Amino acid sequence: MQKNHWGFLSGILGSVAYFQLSESTVPKDSNCSYLAPVSTDVLAVIAGSVLAYRGHVNNDPFVSFVGGCVIGIHAQQWMSHKSKEDAG
Repeated sequence: MQKNHWGFLSGILGSVAYFQLSESTVPKDSNCSYLAPVSTDVLAVIAGSVLAYRGHVNNDPFVSFVGGCVIGIHAQQWMSHKSKEDAG
């Protein structure tokens, strides 16, 4: 496995750990950190994908890590909060 793949995987896993930790410290009825529109998450995932791709092309694990973090955080944010708003 190339270094950039390890960077991307570490970014995803790091974002999961960060998101779970931050979710455990926010009161359940609080919604203050998720006021941004869904378009913010979509643009962030696109930007994270660009970073992950550039990290892959240049075999740069640090750029891949940042791309994985951005994708992971915004995907979890959307799945945990925004998708529930859309359904309700």
